[in-house]
Amino acid sequence: MFADFYKIIEFFKNSNFDDPLYETLRVFDVLSNKSISRLDLSTVLKNEEHILSLVNQRSNNVPVEYILGMGSFYGNLFHCEPGALIPRDETELLVNKALDFIKGFTEKEYVNVVDMGTGCGSIAISIALNDVRTNVIASDLNESTIQVAKKNVAKFQLEDRVKLLVGDLFAPFEGQGYNGNIDIVVCNPPYIPTTSLNKMESEIIDYEPKEAFDGGAFGINFYKRLIKDSLPHLKKGGILIFEIGQGQEKLVKRLFKKAEDYQNIQFHYDGEHVRVISVMK
Repeated sequence: MFADFYKIIEFFKNSNFDDPLYETLRVFDVLSNKSISRLDLSTVLKNEEHILSLVNQRSNNVPVEYILGMGSFYGNLFHCEPGALIPRDETELLVNKALDFIKGFTEKEYVNVVDMGTGCGSIAISIALNDVRTNVIASDLNESTIQVAKKNVAKFQLEDRVKLLVGDLFAPFEGQGYNGNIDIVVCNPPYIPTTSLNKMESEIIDYEPKEAFDGGAFGINFYKRLIKDSLPHLKKGGILIFEIGQGQEKLVKRLFKKAEDYQNIQFHYDGEHVRVISVMK
């Protein structure tokens, strides 16, 4: 949407309109059935100090979601704060495909889901909200991140169906009866090669947790552990599904072949590129 917005601004600018931004907003207002002109900003605009603080922080590249304390994902607003990855639109494909697999478990009264590296909890909560049979165990490496997720779980009143654990990968699952009892493992892992981190936009790499992006030398370190360690926890016929970086599908396919105990590898596309990969135990 933002790309289209800027294209139209550029079009009006090149056509010598005096106020390209105003013309663009008019176009979007009509297309959205006047939703822009109906916005009530009176309360926000009264608080001039708040607006100045917002502009000042944004001028220093602080992400808007951290400034506002909220971010949109899968049709809902989630609490956001530094220490937890900001949810992104492109990850909605991962949720869509995970829900498709969950809906395919038609014979199951309950579906046990693991959300590995949950961040603010947006994936776990979106799955729980969209299929009432799901029991989700969501984990993350840092206690501070889990505290953010707890706020969101409480906001959506899902304490009975979303359990939060702290620890490295499957370490906090040990001894809790999860071995061989998980129907689906879903994950948005770190997949950026370490050498590419310094090429990322400053508002991302300077403010969001680096461990949520750093995938090691080739961007596949986390994949290796996830693929190996998911096996003992998944039921036979269970699904492992996760997001990957652009152009990594061949590398990941090789990792699955080495693991041997997986079958039915599927690529899920976001436009021209593979965004999500899934496999069955």
